[in-house]
Amino acid sequence: MAITADEARTVAFPDSGFGRRGYAKHEVDALLDRIAATLSDQDDLTAAEVHHIQFGRPPIGRRGYDEKSVDEFLDAVEDTLLARTGAAGAHHVPSARTESPAVTEVPTADIPVVNLPAADQAPQRSRDS
Repeated sequence: MAITADEARTVAFPDSGFGRRGYAKHEVDALLDRIAATLSDQDDLTAAEVHHIQFGRPPIGRRGYDEKSVDEFLDAVEDTLLARTGAAGAHHVPSARTESPAVTEVPTADIPVVNLPAADQAPQRSRDS
């Protein structure tokens, strides 16, 4: 779905869920201004910049925008910007906001064991050195 400048100006994101801080609203709003300007040919924001954007968190006790809602909108913005440059079919930009794959456990047999001397057996440094 192609995003328009008017949609970028008027999009409304829900607040993050209770107990979650979400994305800092002022940072998301600033990016939305740049997106709207780019879609109006007044700025030059790229799909790569949108893809790699990172938002801060609001102050403790405040709730920001719901991360999933913002992320889904930004994915659509990426697709729109890629289509505008004619690069939409040239390469695939993976979703920046998918969950990371699970980290696999490292077998402990492959980790060398280092035996350190006890504190009372460690070589002492003389004061003359």
